[in-house]
Amino acid sequence: MATVNLLPNGDVSNDWTLSTGSDVYALLDDDSVGFHSMDASKLTASSVGRECIVDLQDFTESHSSIDGVQIVARAACGRGRTFNLLSDIRNNAIPITIYYSENSSLQAASATYRTITYTNRTTYDGSNAWTNAQLNNLRLRFEVDTLSGGTLSFTYCYAIVTYTEPVVTDNANRNGLYYTNYTGTSRDPYLDYELAAVATDNAIFFGTNF
Repeated sequence: MATVNLLPNGDVSNDWTLSTGSDVYALLDDDSVGFHSMDASKLTASSVGRECIVDLQDFTESHSSIDGVQIVARAACGRGRTFNLLSDIRNNAIPITIYYSENSSLQAASATYRTITYTNRTTYDGSNAWTNAQLNNLRLRFEVDTLSGGTLSFTYCYAIVTYTEPVVTDNANRNGLYYTNYTGTSRDPYLDYELAAVATDNAIFFGTNF
């Protein structure tokens, strides 16, 4: 199986505070390491109920099946603080279909960013496999559900798509012979061959021109 990350590429709505600029997706489409207080590309919230919704890139990989979609986010708050970051996977239709919603709780052992890995969803509705129709209309929503104090920093999110690559068929010609009992059928014995290019640099071996 192979994987590809679908990154945020558009804004839908937001009431978090932006560290810079006016585009939410531009602050969430690249990772940051180290202390969140030193990160210049992030969203922040100091109260519950803050939410943002972003569009994701389309899924363009050749595939024979789509085997899973998993949301990953990176967030941090002060040392010893706890928070719940609620996430849901939805489409961009009206009315909205929410495929999955999940809460994740972390206690910050330090002020560095922590990775939140949500459940890998192998179907879009509990029984049917994902298709391009769903993946090319995905949105992610994140909400501060609980926060024990301080400020929550949110710097990165994406969807990991796991898929099976298509089987490459070999279209090369093959030679073969059938027994005489196939004579007169669609599998009459025959030879399939291709003429090679005429050699222009014949070699001399023991006085013979090959």
